[in-house]
Amino acid sequence: MQLVWQERPARNERVRVAAWTCPFHATSYELCRLGGQSHIRRILRTEDGEVIHETYQWPVRKAEEVWRALLKGHVV
Repeated sequence: MQLVWQERPARNERVRVAAWTCPFHATSYELCRLGGQSHIRRILRTEDGEVIHETYQWPVRKAEEVWRALLKGHVV
């Protein structure tokens, strides 16, 4: 499975980070929840700062399934 990454949308609501990978690597991920939906956030750390992208929203169970696949290296 290949994830589609999009620029982080501007939101007025605060997302809840439900799970995350090590923030000390050049690339880290967060499983985020907002209003009964979830998405995955990718944070790339560069010399110029952080570049943040997010996936589309999914129902919580689907997002958790994709999250587990990401951690196992089954998605890009």
